[in-house]
Amino acid sequence: MYLRNCWYVAAWNYEIEADTLLARTIINEPLVFFRKEDGTVAALQDRCCHRSAPLSIGRKEGDAVRCMYHGLKFDSSGKCVEIPGQDAIPPQACVRSFPVTERYSWVWVWMGDPALADENLIPPAVAHDDPNWIFRSGSIEYAANYQLVNDNLLDFSHLTFLHPNSFGVGSDWAHIRPKVTRLERGVRVERWLPNQPIPNHIRGVTDCELLDLWSHYDYLVPGVMVMYSSSYPQGTLDKFNGGAPTGIQPITSDVTCQAITPCGDEQSRYFFSWAPNVHAQAGCSDELADGMIAIARMAFEEDRLMIESQAHNLKMAPNAKQVAIAFDNALSQMRWVLDKLIKEEAQPQLNSASVVA
Repeated sequence: MYLRNCWYVAAWNYEIEADTLLARTIINEPLVFFRKEDGTVAALQDRCCHRSAPLSIGRKEGDAVRCMYHGLKFDSSGKCVEIPGQDAIPPQACVRSFPVTERYSWVWVWMGDPALADENLIPPAVAHDDPNWIFRSGSIEYAANYQLVNDNLLDFSHLTFLHPNSFGVGSDWAHIRPKVTRLERGVRVERWLPNQPIPNHIRGVTDCELLDLWSHYDYLVPGVMVMYSSSYPQGTLDKFNGGAPTGIQPITSDVTCQAITPCGDEQSRYFFSWAPNVHAQAGCSDELADGMIAIARMAFEEDRLMIESQAHNLKMAPNAKQVAIAFDNALSQMRWVLDKLIKEEAQPQLNSASVVA
């Protein structure tokens, strides 16, 4: 089951160019995205109402899309405005349109009731044109259910074992548990790691041999993470008694924005970006940003191989017993929040059905 009344990341904004059609499948619904003449993005059901041909292999014509099977033309609201060979257009000749907006360099689509599409529910992130950061970004597809990818990002104890050559972090990631706080639409994860070896992405940036590392992120439905990470001289942790550092300049600082979008039950699209902060460290440059995203791509490929293998095992034995461990706290909380929202979303439908009965 999926939460429908929420904003899903459909694409990076640079993926939808002026004269192109972009096909994406989100929660088993085929969609086509395109830019109108004013530059805003429209989203339609990628299935012509005549013979179910994909509109995404059609032709963009101004603010409309023409199906290249029999020529039906649909405007950005989904209304059919032309049928070759006939003047009368049946009112039922239409395709569904979806609320869509562009924010934080992502294109977001609302898959539920259009009347409930509230842009205040878009999870906050950081746009690529923010002058405080040097962003690099990309995406990758996983042959796995999106919940497995969410779980992976909510338990970073795996960094020690799965990513020793990519991220190159110390063993404390698998021993020091983070503070987890449940939010209305997600969870907050915060963690200090004292006396840590220099992670691979900032090697050469600092002369320190060991650092105190601070990271915190909110993970919000349906699967959006924005994580801020900073490094400090040894002993900084003690000054803040485990709390968030304030009023002190970090040695390094970076932010990563990531989103997991379910394509279907066994396919997910993973959007990611990573950026060093231009004010936090000397040597912050395009070269540093390029090196960071190369490390990220290596790590996310390691994740993909593991998660797809996990998905295969679960498909072969869907009822296999799984034993929870302490580091499952954040992912368990997140699944609880998502299940709660899905049940609440279904409740009005159940109530309506009972009244009709």
